[in-house]
Amino acid sequence: MNSFDLSLLKYIQEHSPVLIEDVTSRFGKTTSTLKRAMKEINQFLEPDYRLHLDGQSIVTAITYREYIALLEHIPFNRYITTAEERIKDLCVAMCLQEVVNKSEYYRKFNVSPTTLKNDNQALLAFLQANRLSVTTIPKQGSRLDGDEILLRIAVCLIILKTVEIGEDHLLVPHKANEPINRAIATQFLRECQQEIRAAAELYQQRLSRVITLGYNSKKYFLVYMSIALHRIRRGHSITTSDKLNFIQSCDFALLGSEHEDRFLDLLVSSLTYTWRPFDVYDPTLIRLVKRLGEYISPLLRAEIHNASPFFAEVYQFIYSTIVQSRFNLYFDDKKLHQVQTRHAALYQGVAEATAPIAQHYHTTFSTVHLSTLVLILKKYELQNRIHSEYKKRVIIVTNSSESKVGYFKEVLKSHFHIEIVACVNINELRTLEQIPFDLLITFTNKISSYLKYYQLAYIKVNFYLTRDDISLLGKHGLSRAKKKIPTEAFIQETAGLDQQQLRALLEQKYADFFI
Repeated sequence: MNSFDLSLLKYIQEHSPVLIEDVTSRFGKTTSTLKRAMKEINQFLEPDYRLHLDGQSIVTAITYREYIALLEHIPFNRYITTAEERIKDLCVAMCLQEVVNKSEYYRKFNVSPTTLKNDNQALLAFLQANRLSVTTIPKQGSRLDGDEILLRIAVCLIILKTVEIGEDHLLVPHKANEPINRAIATQFLRECQQEIRAAAELYQQRLSRVITLGYNSKKYFLVYMSIALHRIRRGHSITTSDKLNFIQSCDFALLGSEHEDRFLDLLVSSLTYTWRPFDVYDPTLIRLVKRLGEYISPLLRAEIHNASPFFAEVYQFIYSTIVQSRFNLYFDDKKLHQVQTRHAALYQGVAEATAPIAQHYHTTFSTVHLSTLVLILKKYELQNRIHSEYKKRVIIVTNSSESKVGYFKEVLKSHFHIEIVACVNINELRTLEQIPFDLLITFTNKISSYLKYYQLAYIKVNFYLTRDDISLLGKHGLSRAKKKIPTEAFIQETAGLDQQQLRALLEQKYADFFI
């Protein structure tokens, strides 16, 4: 059993039945490799839950509950670890212990001395990526060295996916841990038991009274604090904060130590909140974010009316990116991988707009950072699509009665921001020459044939619109119907009107909103 076997099982469990060709394409494996993996997996499954082939598909009845049960019962001596997995486990041990004898430690992996030697390349890659080093202590073993902040963060990111938050803010093992992650979590929870309780109390008694962190940020804080307290107890503290004054942050004063607190202030200020009552802004970053907004504004298909929350969210994200990038704190997100192609122009604009900020703070914005910022901008773009935007002019070509067409018109308008300028009978096509329009729509095959005969461009949809119809109309330029009224403009427009004047205004100008 190895990591590929478990990834395969998890994928099949979530999507069963799955086509063999889809699996081979996803994992880059041959059919014979899949069959060998299935044979190995089935040794750990009860007969009713085993994987089997059904034509060109792989099928299983296993549920998430059985998947977790399997993970819990895979003996470590039956699990073939990868070099990356062994290095992660080893580095956690070297962080939580003063010195580790690698030869003795590697016995738990059931690998040969040659494998230990070959893993040096993977270890070196990990150390270089995190700007750390390993020092050999004669007759004792190896010690993990480097900048204390970077060391803690590197190990924190390893541990993060192996634990979850249990009752009373205490960290517990993640239920679906694979064998190596289970070993990492066990080691961390054992060695840092005292500090895990202290971190939970610190969060509950001090930090949660000032802010409320989102779940993932809260978990990160608890893991980092547990490691930090454990390292401090063993004499490994942050000894200088000279390089930590590059940006203003909130003052939480959680530990009563100048240098430790300075980094903690930066770290906590860069996390994600569900509630935060304070407003601390760095003057330099304010100017840079305003310039970014000016650069990006022409690329957005909407004027931003809720400017204050827009600035606050963009500022906080840029702030978090600067701090986290400075300390090698990166979170990958597979859901962001398509943003660069889906919103190519805006992504390029964001990359250009953030360049001066990255240059000023001597940092970089990763693809994940840029993609996330694009989605933030798209969110506000959607929020700020207002009723006064141009409406596509639609003509419905139909021979149906007005009562029937009336329903179809309202369904269309409930989905799209459009103006239905006319309903034209198939015998009145000549009138199209006198009516400006953007799109012809019909819902019958017969009329489609007529329009095709007269070489008129049209869209044919179902009378009862389906999801495919809505998607098709969207691809032809119809924007969604959910539009808003700018608050400030509406207040000014209605100021001083009496009841009759107000009613007339609403009926004439805002008929889509008031009834």
